[in-house]
Amino acid sequence: MKLKWIAALFVTFGLSRLALAQDTGGPKPPPVQVTLNDGLHFTTPEGDTDIMVGGYLGLHYRVFAHRPADNVRTSPDTFFVRQARPEISGFVYRDFDFRFQMDFPTGTASAVTGTVQDAYVGWRYWPELSLRFGQFKEPFGQEQTTPDRFINMDERSDFDRLVPGRDLGAMVYGSLWSGLLSYEAGAFNGQGRAVVDATDDKEVAGRLRSFPFAGSEPDFLLHRLRLGLAGTAGTVTKSGINGLDFTSTGLNVLFLDATAGQLDGPRTRFAAELTWAYGPFELRAEEMRRTDSVDLGAARNRKIRSTGGKVSASWLVTGEEKPIETRVVPLHPFDPRTGSWGAIELAARAARLKIDDDVFDLGVASSATNSNGLTTYALGVNWYLNRGIRISPNVFIERYDDEIQFADGSRRRHFYGGILRLQLEF
Repeated sequence: MKLKWIAALFVTFGLSRLALAQDTGGPKPPPVQVTLNDGLHFTTPEGDTDIMVGGYLGLHYRVFAHRPADNVRTSPDTFFVRQARPEISGFVYRDFDFRFQMDFPTGTASAVTGTVQDAYVGWRYWPELSLRFGQFKEPFGQEQTTPDRFINMDERSDFDRLVPGRDLGAMVYGSLWSGLLSYEAGAFNGQGRAVVDATDDKEVAGRLRSFPFAGSEPDFLLHRLRLGLAGTAGTVTKSGINGLDFTSTGLNVLFLDATAGQLDGPRTRFAAELTWAYGPFELRAEEMRRTDSVDLGAARNRKIRSTGGKVSASWLVTGEEKPIETRVVPLHPFDPRTGSWGAIELAARAARLKIDDDVFDLGVASSATNSNGLTTYALGVNWYLNRGIRISPNVFIERYDDEIQFADGSRRRHFYGGILRLQLEF
């Protein structure tokens, strides 16, 4: 008898579950799907929301051959955390995107840790017209607007010192004619990352880019050729002359130390860029000019022009197609058990930075101890073990137009050194 009652209960329970499934259209999918692919993604089944939690680490060891004993103008050989950037980003309600990223570097790479890098929200309903508001990079500088983890060398070129970085502002951007032309235009405080504007003056920035052969077949030689023009215009109001201090990006040598006057007046920048990728090869070039206004008391609104340029090339010897400004994915991720060693890329770059001789003639800096010109060469190997781990040894050669004087009285104009970078994306 007991078995009959138990069987009846199971039948009743099964019929009730079947009726419920029929009434509600069957089992409902979970409200959020969680996946791990280039970050931890939380996605709704409808695909109108995708929130990603991730970030990356850039760990450096920098060595300086025959380093002058001067902790002001050079830095010691050291391990340091170049970038430690957790982030949360994605889009909600299909058309609204956002990004929030922090940075926690250590050592001599940065004097500030725990700062906000990106913090913006945007609206992107139309590909031809999208909006962004908050803190992000100004649309200027081919190398600067390429994320750190995707540049070919361990550090950007020296002329990147002329380029604006992250700032607070608003921007419109879009892509026209199936990617043939893209544009970006915005207004920014002009004070740099995480700095509230102290004046009413704003800096405007804009960039036009074109893939002139976007409509060609993918295997056409110039299919991934991109050309661009950019500019900024703004006013610097009674700011310290430190804006004309220049330190090399590779070996961290302070080669121009401005000590007189202040920046006060209009500042403009103009740049032209070229990017071309074909199969495993990539060629990039950029040239720019910045003009600053200097107030020296008796001499006001004097102009000092700075110019720079670079050309770089890379080759994925393991045959992967080189993507433009995004991650390299090895055809065969590193696994010694199967004899797979990931992707190997060779890279080289030459760059030039020159500050106008007026920086000496006007007495802004001393020609006896400084140099106003620098040419650098960089050679590197990028070993992509998988889509998230990269090891990159680089060699830097820095040659200055004039001898630099150090605290011990020595004078030098040639320097050599290197950086070893371990990069982890998660």
